[in-house]
Amino acid sequence: MKENMNNRLLAGAAVVAALLAAGPSPAKADPRSYVWTYEYMTVRENHAELEYYSTTEVADADAPETSSWKHQVELEYGLTPKTDIAMYQNFTQSNTPATKTFSYDGMKLRLRHRLAEKGELPVDALLYAEYVRSTDLSAQGALEAKVVLAKDLGRLNLAYNQVVEFPLERLADAEHRFSAGASWKFSGMLKAGLEATGDYKANAYHAGPTVHLRASDMKVWANLGYLAGLNSDSKDVQTRLIVGVPF
Repeated sequence: MKENMNNRLLAGAAVVAALLAAGPSPAKADPRSYVWTYEYMTVRENHAELEYYSTTEVADADAPETSSWKHQVELEYGLTPKTDIAMYQNFTQSNTPATKTFSYDGMKLRLRHRLAEKGELPVDALLYAEYVRSTDLSAQGALEAKVVLAKDLGRLNLAYNQVVEFPLERLADAEHRFSAGASWKFSGMLKAGLEATGDYKANAYHAGPTVHLRASDMKVWANLGYLAGLNSDSKDVQTRLIVGVPF
């Protein structure tokens, strides 16, 4: 398991290095500090950003041959100074000792809106709405809503997301989750912190470190996060790499 995890981290580092080398122009957006938690930010008006997510999930660390690799490509665009829109395309690689399958997993459409400029309110607040559609066209899809609360205290950033997701066919079957993070800005090139996530219905809770990297003269940024399960109902290991290219 340890060797497999090291290989994943090395592969992620190689991807980051290649993308950093390809991006010579200055950044046009404020890079994210976390990988599971949203912060108080939207894409600048009339600017866009392309992001790639790679998420690995291992339910049982003693059986790493059974895992899930989720790939997500997101294009987001700033509609107004406080509102942006994004489209996601999702793909999943599922691995078991007997089979390995790769499939298209559907799409998502998202809106975010900041209620004020940063620092104007005691706690910065952002509203998030997302429509999720799988490849099963017999289903109507699901809606996900988030309230994002955040605060900057000098170099320290605190963020909390309260999440509710419900299928459109069964609004009463809503799922409630949260994510939260605390990060320290060491420089414009490096942030590091901790994140925690929880799913109340599944009784699954995770926590672990997150690192943000960006070269000062490059426009590409990358975040890498690791979560460990905190109880028996949680997945043992989750990792996520996000690479962003604003333009």
